[in-house]
Amino acid sequence: MHEADDQEIEGLPSTVHSYLQRLYRDPRYLLIERVERFGRERIAFIEGCTMLSATGEMQGQALLNREYEVHGRPDGDRPYGQESLLDFHLASRRDGPVSLSDEEQSALRDESWQYYVRRNFAFLLGDYIQAREDAEHNLGIWNLIEQSDAAEGAKWSYLRWWPWIERDRATAQALWDIEHGNAEHAATELYRAQRSIKQFEDRHADRYTQSEEDQQSMCSQMVEHLAALVDLLAGEADLPTSLEEQLDAALAADNDDEIELLRKEMIRRAMEEPE
Repeated sequence: MHEADDQEIEGLPSTVHSYLQRLYRDPRYLLIERVERFGRERIAFIEGCTMLSATGEMQGQALLNREYEVHGRPDGDRPYGQESLLDFHLASRRDGPVSLSDEEQSALRDESWQYYVRRNFAFLLGDYIQAREDAEHNLGIWNLIEQSDAAEGAKWSYLRWWPWIERDRATAQALWDIEHGNAEHAATELYRAQRSIKQFEDRHADRYTQSEEDQQSMCSQMVEHLAALVDLLAGEADLPTSLEEQLDAALAADNDDEIELLRKEMIRRAMEEPE
């Protein structure tokens, strides 16, 4: 067995590898290794748990050996015969507002936590497709809850995490792009995510509460994390400045000639992309 810190991620500079280890290591979970049991690939890890009494008093702590499935729902369950709870709700959905009971919302949040933990493991293992898919799963839950008829306060308890999920989705896509020689697409993904998160913060500024110490908002932290990754990739993986970022800079400077050139180039590249 070996811990994630001893695993090297091929295709990325060591500084990026170290940054990912810091960003995606959750102290509650210790990644051990990938294993295969009964013909199925799993991720073995140790979970730190707090033991409570029947009255809610802390009795101690324990380290539990756990495994997550690599494919499908992490705990291996198939709720209502579907791949996941999200799939069940999407399959049974009808026109109109989505109706979710408190129990169903809680179950969806529990499922999203499993996918959060596994996508952290995927980043540590360098499996960016898995990390992206797990982030997209939780974005699907986000969209389902956002469209539900649940009380606004209950909805916001989940919706507030969108910037975190979007950061991970964009990071996973960008790292996969870098590994496959598409640095321009990686730059676009990272820039779009930063811009979208800033816009999300502007729309919901009144809902994010600041601590007494006036710490950074979650949105600002996610933007900083993406910006730090951009700096690392620009310095060590020749990440270019995306056309969208160049266009925004030209618009801010009222540089009409540059704006026209950039727009023509964006159209040209869009036409060359395979369908």
